[in-house]
Amino acid sequence: MKKYDERETLFSRISLKKGSKEYKEFYSKNRNKKADDDKQRGISFRDNLRKDDRFKNLFFPLTKNNKEYIKTVFDMAERKQVNSKRITIEPYFSSNLKEIAKYYGATDVGIVKLSDYSYYSHQGGLSEAVNISNYNEKVKPKYNTAIVYTILMDKEKINRAPNFEELLATEEAYLQVATVGSRLTVYLKELGYKAMFNHSEFYYAPLVPLAYDAGLGEIGMCNHIVTKKYGNNVRLGAVFTNLVVNYDKPIDFGLTEFCKKCALCLSNCPSGAIKHHPRVVNGRQFYKFDENKCFDMWIKSGTDCGTCISTCPFTQGIDLSKIDKIKDNPLIIDDIIKDFTSKHGRRVYQKEELDIVKVEVKNAKDN
Repeated sequence: MKKYDERETLFSRISLKKGSKEYKEFYSKNRNKKADDDKQRGISFRDNLRKDDRFKNLFFPLTKNNKEYIKTVFDMAERKQVNSKRITIEPYFSSNLKEIAKYYGATDVGIVKLSDYSYYSHQGGLSEAVNISNYNEKVKPKYNTAIVYTILMDKEKINRAPNFEELLATEEAYLQVATVGSRLTVYLKELGYKAMFNHSEFYYAPLVPLAYDAGLGEIGMCNHIVTKKYGNNVRLGAVFTNLVVNYDKPIDFGLTEFCKKCALCLSNCPSGAIKHHPRVVNGRQFYKFDENKCFDMWIKSGTDCGTCISTCPFTQGIDLSKIDKIKDNPLIIDDIIKDFTSKHGRRVYQKEELDIVKVEVKNAKDN
């Protein structure tokens, strides 16, 4: 089994400075990625949003300081000392931990045992926003439990993908991931247990495999976690700790069969990044995916697209009683897809701008 390596992720690759030692070292071993990566190197996709300067001046500040906020709560959690008077915790306290995470703002929570292969082998230098320079550093596994959680995104905004409102939804979710993670980390330290949290600016491990292992959902054709209730309209966070409690297991509600028949994320993907060919990675089924093509759409739209999220029938909501009958039942799958396409067509797309980004127009009318 091969460990995941953060240096191989797209954002790590395109952040390498052309001609640097790290750049030469990486592409000497990965020549097939060099040409496509070089085309995207150093590009800030948000700058390409198709809006005038007035719009950008008004609404870019909505999320401009998010990374500063994330750094603040991350630093606070890291500074917190572990209480030397440890509180004894029984394994069944896992139920309490899930409810505590939800109290802090998580949507769904699962807990999984970490192995050495859960972690990245090396970090990819993506943590500058929290003042951590870690490219090429080996990740040393030092926690044995992951409390993995989802944050539900605003569906009204996601349904406007790939427009600006979609970006607001994802940025807000990453902020909430950090809020929940920092509070849960501090709480565990108060109980006397080591803890740290993974968030958009710092990861010890890829979170989709952990979310799958923790039973939060299955991996869809989009390569995201797809939950029964909210589809892939979630963002993931995880708190790592040395507290040992009862662990969850992966679930199988028939998503593989569903995705084969549905494939709406594939057919609606504006860049053709999603493929229907399955691939097994460390015992988990993913699908072939062209991340450069995906990021091409980010660059064209000026947002992080999100079309594959809005097009998923699970995102829009499926009767839970039907979901429980999906596995080995192609007729139920056909019925769900038929209901979705009858109601929404090939995809859900709401073109009209939300009030949050058309305030000036209303004010002009009011005056």
